Amino acid sequence: MVNVKSIGIFVGAFLLCASGVWAEVEKMPDFKDKRDGRVYKTVQIGAQRWMAENLRFPLKGSYCYEGKEYNCEKYGRLYNWAMARMLVDYYNSRSIKKIKQINKIHDICPMGWHIPSNKEWKTMKAFVGKTGKSDGVGISLKSPEYWDRELRLPGGSDEFGFGAIPAGERYFIGTYMDQGASAQFWASNELDAGGAYFWRMTYDTRTLEQVMDSKDNAVSIRCVEDKLYKIKEPPAPVQKVVAKTVEVQGRKVETVHIGDQVWMANNFDVKVPGSYCFEDKEENCQKYGRLYPWTTVVKLSEEFNNKVARDSISKVKPKGVCPNGWHVPTARDFYRLDSYLKDIDDAVGVGVNLRSRSGWDEGENSIAGENGFGFNGLALGARSYTEPKQICTEIVKEIALPAEGAVPDTVYADSCVLDTTWVPELAYQGFGKFTGFWSGSEADSARSIVWKLSYDEDDFVQDSVSKEEAYYLRCIMDPPDDDELYDSTAIHDKRDDNKYKTVVIGENTWMAENLRYAAPGSYCYEDKDIRCRSYGRLYPWHIAMKLQPDYIENSMSGGILEEHQGICPEGWHMPTNEEWIALGQKALNMRRGGIGSALKSKEGWARGGAPISAVSGFDALPSGSRFAEGEYAELGSSAYFWAAQGGDGMGAVYWNIINSKDDFVPMEDFDNFAFSVRCVKNKVSK
Repeated sequence: MVNVKSIGIFVGAFLLCASGVWAEVEKMPDFKDKRDGRVYKTVQIGAQRWMAENLRFPLKGSYCYEGKEYNCEKYGRLYNWAMARMLVDYYNSRSIKKIKQINKIHDICPMGWHIPSNKEWKTMKAFVGKTGKSDGVGISLKSPEYWDRELRLPGGSDEFGFGAIPAGERYFIGTYMDQGASAQFWASNELDAGGAYFWRMTYDTRTLEQVMDSKDNAVSIRCVEDKLYKIKEPPAPVQKVVAKTVEVQGRKVETVHIGDQVWMANNFDVKVPGSYCFEDKEENCQKYGRLYPWTTVVKLSEEFNNKVARDSISKVKPKGVCPNGWHVPTARDFYRLDSYLKDIDDAVGVGVNLRSRSGWDEGENSIAGENGFGFNGLALGARSYTEPKQICTEIVKEIALPAEGAVPDTVYADSCVLDTTWVPELAYQGFGKFTGFWSGSEADSARSIVWKLSYDEDDFVQDSVSKEEAYYLRCIMDPPDDDELYDSTAIHDKRDDNKYKTVVIGENTWMAENLRYAAPGSYCYEDKDIRCRSYGRLYPWHIAMKLQPDYIENSMSGGILEEHQGICPEGWHMPTNEEWIALGQKALNMRRGGIGSALKSKEGWARGGAPISAVSGFDALPSGSRFAEGEYAELGSSAYFWAAQGGDGMGAVYWNIINSKDDFVPMEDFDNFAFSVRCVKNKVSK
């Protein structure tokens, strides 16, 4: 598609291809279903053995797409949720929770296999996300065949042998849809009386996502074996990066660098009046840190337990009981931590990465903690108000299970009311189940914001609790001042007071950060201001170049200058193709990996990609892109930069770096995407 001669010569001269190395897949024998003689390919992914084909067992009432038998043979059969659990359709609109022996009811999978739970799907997704080479879990699991193509996305690599094919679904009103466009697989978990969970891939996304929908819908089934297998080569854990050790009251406190923040990696333990040790045992403070009410954390009197304190503490850096150079994290600090971890690792929830690897109870649907970034969140409970209890009376009814020839079983229905004699009190509770960390931010006069980790939740959750409750504290290091971040070579953009680091590579001086100038028509990723601060803004080409929106179709002679300033600060310009080419040649000559390795930043890229040396100092961030129709994509996995070249029968030229490869690739855009901008210092005197 690119028709610029210099680019073609350049690409042929030195661009490196992908390594072609795929994930390690353990070979597994085929499995024969004794019920109907059908044979299924199987594959080991992590410790699990999965069917590598959709189930085709001809259960009465199940469906072939559009009623055509050959679709069953090609794509497998479609089953509603009750069929998947081998229950009558009555349970597509009734909950199974009151069936006493429900976990003993065999589902539609062959003996020794079962419908995977949400937890098992999450475990598989996490393994693929950590070890896969493709740019997205969905890409790693999709078959290269049968899928509709979205030109902006790579086709399925099927690197784990899972062979996900787009079998579509049967909607509950009887219509069939999305064959070629989506794959849905039931989980064993119900949501409520009428809804259940399934896991979905679509032709135009890179992900495997959990979805909730009607039990009456009919989708595909993948069975997983009851037993687990040894992982011969488990994924290596992410190395913990310790920034420094600080000393507080004679004790050393480890810290960890996550994104652009430095956090304490231990719970704070400074003995002040009003603080607590779990279960009032001093040894627990030494092991786990100390519990504090909110007013103690921010160093205010107890009158602020029922009084707004916003005028009495700093909204930006509330120091509280933290040591010099540190402060009590605000709700915004926690939000930045949460956003960064979501950006850099979409294989698991933020809570999974923050939880320690031991000490947590096992959750029914959540996976084990990974301590992926060294935060080391332990399940240490809190001193919190007890919840009101319910008094329940059981109503017993005898029913027959729907399986053929079943013996009647018992259903227990509860009639419950709150215990009116209950009086709330503060108590130590939750050890092994949850932990929470105070922020310096209030919710209202009586409640403040705490961020919680839980054994049965994969996310990091913000909550508001009474200021009198006692939670743990993780101090965060004060951010550096401008003088520490920027030296005399930095650009000062007088238009908005933004500053940018710079780097000299070859004969050119480049911005070492993405442009953040808020020009009309530019965007923050997902329209969130915090993303502009971290990744810079995204600009359509004509905005970046300060040209007419239709310039590509109706270009004019002399429209693009030799040093075309466009949206760059005074004295800087949009880089030409020749300047991008020179940058790539210098990066290649650094001889520490390929071009992408040298140009990428050390931080921000999703794990599991090509190695990064970052030796050039260019620090390319994976800031993703915005499609013309408004969809954002590829944050954490791709960087796109505009060149000052377009029109005259060609699209606007951009340069691309992706997570999974070591390439630096030029392409053209005709669809008005929004990409990042890096500016180059002018050489021509004016």
